Amino acid sequence: MSLSSLYLDAFFTCAQTGHFTQAAKQLFITQSALSQRIAKLEDEIGTPLFIRQTTGISLTPAGQELLRYCLAKKTLEEESLARIK
Repeated sequence: MSLSSLYLDAFFTCAQTGHFTQAAKQLFITQSALSQRIAKLEDEIGTPLFIRQTTGISLTPAGQELLRYCLAKKTLEEESLARIK
């Protein structure tokens, strides 16, 4: 299974901002489109990634693990691009 970069970017931005609406603004998409991406990612993985509250969102244990993956992927990409350049 390969995770879509589109979905991972949506997840990562949500995790950073703690709000779907703020994340959607940063990604220049509607909140509805962002929610659909997150829902598809959660369906693909088979578990919820966020705890949805009226004040915002927080990560589930699975979400925390995926965030660690995203951070490691980002670091590896930055290091690789720096070596290539």
